[in-house]
Amino acid sequence: MAERARSSDSARRERESVLSLRTGELDLGEGRNEWRAALGSLYAEMDVDWPSTRRALDAEWGGRPFGDLHVSTIRCDEQTVIRSPAMIRSDSCADVLVCVVTDGVVQIEQAGRQAVVADGAFALLDLGAPFVFHSPSTFGQVVVRVPGERVAARIPGLADRCTGRAFDAGAGSTAIVGRLLTDIAGQDLPTATAAPFAASVIEMLSAAVLEAGVGNEPLDGHRAQDMARVQRVIADHLHDADLTLPDVAHLSGMSLRAVQKLAKGVGATPSDWLYGARIERAKHLLRTTGDPVSVICEQVGFRDLSHFGRVFRRQTGTSPGRYRAQEV
Repeated sequence: MAERARSSDSARRERESVLSLRTGELDLGEGRNEWRAALGSLYAEMDVDWPSTRRALDAEWGGRPFGDLHVSTIRCDEQTVIRSPAMIRSDSCADVLVCVVTDGVVQIEQAGRQAVVADGAFALLDLGAPFVFHSPSTFGQVVVRVPGERVAARIPGLADRCTGRAFDAGAGSTAIVGRLLTDIAGQDLPTATAAPFAASVIEMLSAAVLEAGVGNEPLDGHRAQDMARVQRVIADHLHDADLTLPDVAHLSGMSLRAVQKLAKGVGATPSDWLYGARIERAKHLLRTTGDPVSVICEQVGFRDLSHFGRVFRRQTGTSPGRYRAQEV
């Protein structure tokens, strides 16, 4: 039977959700309905198509929180999962799914690209953009849901450049990340341990994707390391309202010109990174704490509440107060 335990009234506070689902114990229609419901509650509104509805669905799904992440282990018969523009309009979500294939082969389409993901490789799916996920036969995978704001500043152009492609399992940093995510799925760590582990996973995933390349212009190992170092400096000093771009460059062990060139190479500016990271941290604090907006403003390095509000609205389309009301 399907069992769900949620620690909040929100239908999708997945990072606090535990799921255990075995459809073999359910009848024909119930198994498929439960599977669709699990996708919608843990991720976002999606439709699922199976080549045959005359036999019971044979599938298993186990998922649980892991710090700021949500980790699931999935085995399922062949299926096609679709997230359409209409679904995004009715059920918006900006988080990212990291799909590590552990058995079989899956095909994905997103951002005008198509990729085949085989055993050990992984792909990124942006829940804020339409996609198609197709498995022609029974498959197994580990799915890690990552808060969108946690990767957006670390992987510039994520949605446009990195989705709809496979990241190799053969060697290098992407292979390490694939194995790490698979190992995490088999562990049940205490909350106090899982939280720092999850933060490290996000850093490693971002560095591996950057090294593998964004779009058609891969970053070599040195540039990927430089970018990860810059973004780590920014993340560590967001509270400092006196932090300047020359400070970021100095703390990163680079010249300001080198940092500017690095950002330009991925279609951004250092200011984009700095303000983007501050607003993403603010969004996280608005969702997860009861601190007043004025306090959060200071925590993310803004002296002026009105300035914070203007930048927040420019990047999110809404005010900090309304964002909190919508998300909490």
